[in-house]
Amino acid sequence: MKRNQLLWGAALCALLPYASASANDTVVLPEVVSEGRFETPERLVLDFEEDIHLPVKDGGDLLRSLPGVSGSRMGSHGIDPFIRGQKQSQINIIDDGVIVQGGCPNRMDPPSSFLSLEGNDELIVEKGYSSVEHGAGGCGGTVMTRRNAPVFEEGRTTKVSTGGGYDSNGDARNAYVKGAVGFENGGYVRANIEMKKARSYEDGNGQDVRAGFKNHGGRVDVGFNPTDTTSLSVGAQIDSTSDALFAGAGMDAPKSDLFALRGKLDQQIDLGAFNMFKASAYISQVEHIMDNFSLRDRVGTGMLTESETQNVGAKATLENDGLLLGADMRFSSKDALRYMGAQNNIYASGNEHAYMWPGMKTSQIGLFGEKDYSLSPSSKVKVGLRYDYIHAHAGKADLVSSRTNRSASDMYQLYYGTRWDDQDEHNIGGLIRFDHQVNKNWALNANLSRVVRTADETERAMAGDHATESMRWIGNPNIDPEQHHQFEVGSTLNMERWNLSGSAYYNKVSDYILRDRARGQDGVLRTDEANIYRNVDATLMGMELAAGFDLTERLSLAMNAAYTYGENDNDNRPLAQIAPMEFGTSVEYNATDWMAGLQVRGAARQTRADIEANNNSGLDVGETGGYAVFDLYGKVWAFEPVDIAIGVTNLFDKTYANHLNRASSFDADVTQVNEPGRSFFVRINADF
Repeated sequence: MKRNQLLWGAALCALLPYASASANDTVVLPEVVSEGRFETPERLVLDFEEDIHLPVKDGGDLLRSLPGVSGSRMGSHGIDPFIRGQKQSQINIIDDGVIVQGGCPNRMDPPSSFLSLEGNDELIVEKGYSSVEHGAGGCGGTVMTRRNAPVFEEGRTTKVSTGGGYDSNGDARNAYVKGAVGFENGGYVRANIEMKKARSYEDGNGQDVRAGFKNHGGRVDVGFNPTDTTSLSVGAQIDSTSDALFAGAGMDAPKSDLFALRGKLDQQIDLGAFNMFKASAYISQVEHIMDNFSLRDRVGTGMLTESETQNVGAKATLENDGLLLGADMRFSSKDALRYMGAQNNIYASGNEHAYMWPGMKTSQIGLFGEKDYSLSPSSKVKVGLRYDYIHAHAGKADLVSSRTNRSASDMYQLYYGTRWDDQDEHNIGGLIRFDHQVNKNWALNANLSRVVRTADETERAMAGDHATESMRWIGNPNIDPEQHHQFEVGSTLNMERWNLSGSAYYNKVSDYILRDRARGQDGVLRTDEANIYRNVDATLMGMELAAGFDLTERLSLAMNAAYTYGENDNDNRPLAQIAPMEFGTSVEYNATDWMAGLQVRGAARQTRADIEANNNSGLDVGETGGYAVFDLYGKVWAFEPVDIAIGVTNLFDKTYANHLNRASSFDADVTQVNEPGRSFFVRINADF
């Protein structure tokens, strides 16, 4: 069975009637842009070279093309992924061992935007909580990339690939060169460079959507084997995005730059129950600037935010087949200062407006272990336990703004009745997973987990002061960590010519960290509609289904669907930013030297929006309608060493916006930032 056919498209036949439904004559949908094989609905594996047939702008754009993953758009670059109704720091994103945190408090550059599409080999998405080894938190899931040591053809020690592409809508262009050199002792040097550039695109109505950007980046890795039992690698990576325009924000981003270093060690050992020692370390730094005047026409006073994030981390494990014991640590710093004043002298003394991240430093030290137990030849149990110590410090909480004459601590006092005090947490989580092979074709699994996620720096310490009270954005220094208690069951059935899989989950969350509006709730002192954070109890549950069929030796059909339900149990209202049911279908024909495919991608109506009058978070724009969008794609390998991919996305030029997309800041007639309309594309690649 060709598992690499099972992916996003859209519109299961039984669900196609939703495509014509509408809540307000606006259709909404997540863009689906690639194909990739998967193992189960809760674990997706994508090969970057083989499984991407449609264009993507960044890692977030790629992620939301996968079944059960959605995303939020406010421009072309910086799609923010959602998994099972969870988002942002509820999802661990690990770029080949490196944890990156974006520099923008408003998520213009989420971690997914820094994932290199040409510098990695695999993308792995684990939904829910499947292992204790992927760092603290990860209650919504874990996204990982892998860059492997190069493999050379027999008799060769070099390999080079180059290529590029063009998309008609938005005049988007990209190009890359990547290569590797191998040495006799098993060592290698592997490097890549890539660039992308796009202008604003048109939606299905032919209206311009402010969304251009420029991006370039690259990575180099050196691997070597000092002994037969030792493997080492070190690498450096840069990624730079400039002139990024955002239709869904009050600012644009002239600059967002990443620099990262990583190192890895694999050492075979003979130490009792363990035969392998692995260690890794990294440093990642992001510098970000956003303003409301350098990339758009504006007169009078300007506003600019300059921010920087840095992560230093390490991980070490002792391993054997079915046994894992390890420790990890991460030291994170975030600093963001907003200026307001004359545009031509924005950094002048006295223009300091708000210490949005007031010198935040968060330390995390974790201990974890996992063990597989065989109950019978067809059944096993995995048990995992994790402990994390968290310490949060705000070094600039008492610095007074020159413009407002208030500090971050003053804002905390104003809204929560408390000033900043360093926070310490001792968080314990774990899981028990049962797997049973009924027969060679049919498998069952069940998973019970507890995950504790500490508040991120924005939830805990954001100090976005503003003269207009409803535009203030204030973190809660005494916010409690989320406690997720999730139960999940799943099944897979793999036959010779078809397969079927599904999973269902129930997640009861104590102390869910809710971004809300200040209305005098318990623990909130003011009623001025400012953006605040508070703890509530919540419920998340849902299901995912996928099926694939080999109709003939060359023709295949794939289907999938995902649904999430989210409820604020304290207030008896829907959780905001929950995607509607999303579904897809695709048909592919694979010949010897070419392939062609048609996919339909879509979503049902979303009527469970957090929009109750005088009792909403302000995060949902409104209810949204259903849709169906068609894509055509193909690839030709006949002109070796060159292959060519062509196609058209949004074939019928549909106007639509994902339910999670940001509100439009530029067009009073457009509720949300719309997705791109019809676009013709071509991709060319050559391997030498």
